[in-house]
Amino acid sequence: MLQDINDTNLPFGEKVIVFGGDFRQVLPVIQKSTKEQQIDASLARSHLWSSLTKIKLIENMRSRLDPDFCRYLIEVGNSNEPITVKDMIKIPTEMLIQYNNDADSLNCLLEAIFKDISNYSNNLIEMTNRAILTPKNHSVDEINAIIVEKFPGDMVRYYSFDETIDTSEQGVIENFLNTLTPSGLPPHELLLKRNCPIMLLRNINPSEGLCNSTRLICFGHHKGKRVFIPRIPFLPDINENNGFPFKRTQFSIKLSFAMTINKSQGQTLNSVGIYLPEPVFSHRQLYVALSRAKTANSVKILIRPTTIDNYEKNCNAYVKAIDPRHKIESHEYQWIINSRTIIENIEDDEPVLKAPEYNIIPFNELDAYKDTDSEIGNNYINNY
Repeated sequence: MLQDINDTNLPFGEKVIVFGGDFRQVLPVIQKSTKEQQIDASLARSHLWSSLTKIKLIENMRSRLDPDFCRYLIEVGNSNEPITVKDMIKIPTEMLIQYNNDADSLNCLLEAIFKDISNYSNNLIEMTNRAILTPKNHSVDEINAIIVEKFPGDMVRYYSFDETIDTSEQGVIENFLNTLTPSGLPPHELLLKRNCPIMLLRNINPSEGLCNSTRLICFGHHKGKRVFIPRIPFLPDINENNGFPFKRTQFSIKLSFAMTINKSQGQTLNSVGIYLPEPVFSHRQLYVALSRAKTANSVKILIRPTTIDNYEKNCNAYVKAIDPRHKIESHEYQWIINSRTIIENIEDDEPVLKAPEYNIIPFNELDAYKDTDSEIGNNYINNY
């Protein structure tokens, strides 16, 4: 468009465009993609990359008051933090919530971040500066449901209208559709209380700052500026395995006491809780979650252990930076052997197989076995 307006073939119509980003953060999200496809979709692989002027920022402004935490983030982001043989990164003990069991440990994390939630409910600035980050949406929904019940005030429920694309099936599976919450869609039952934090799921009015992932506060009708948020139709991603294609009409918001790590990119929080019921599943998610905080003291992490002795370790996938000049071949898997690779002998504990034994009889002596109950005699009868 800028090229047409300014009648030029130069990129962006010869206008100065500023891009900002951190290549340590999550790569572009592409459904069912390989690591190479995600790298190919990044800005560094664009044909515009060579024509851009690169300026490297050297100071972390968000966490500049905690230099040790800044260094730790760089180590995690560059995958220089000590990694175990199972590709696990050791988390500093002071950041951890001791794991006892799922329910008690999760409550400890929520109390560490929100403390006395009835006090924070009246302190709106503090309310929007605290959040629990977790990799997957089902954990987000679980935590939001727990906290909104504890949040003071009267609950208001807003229900969506779910309809199948094939209207002949509407009456049969409508109740089933109500139970689904695909990625990027609001829930069928939207629970809200006054002053609780919410997040927009679509761009409503970008010029007013009402964009996807913007965090807001539920005020009364006459508090501050009024914002009109309509019910709009949502269609799940075609790659979502929901069984039936359907449309959901609902307000484009959801609670944001908790949010996914990917949704938290760009947020700055005074208090960050990281809930990891399983290891992070995408490149540099751990770095993204940690770097939302300003200081190490404002981070609390709960890891559900797979064994009792590894609750303080978590996986952080590592993708080596690729020179944009190099052509990337698409492979489903790639093994990278480097200085961290540990090669060990594996003892063979399989039992030794005995050599087969053979009882060989000359062909001209087989006739003597034809009237016996031996295996040879039985085969002789069957064949003849």
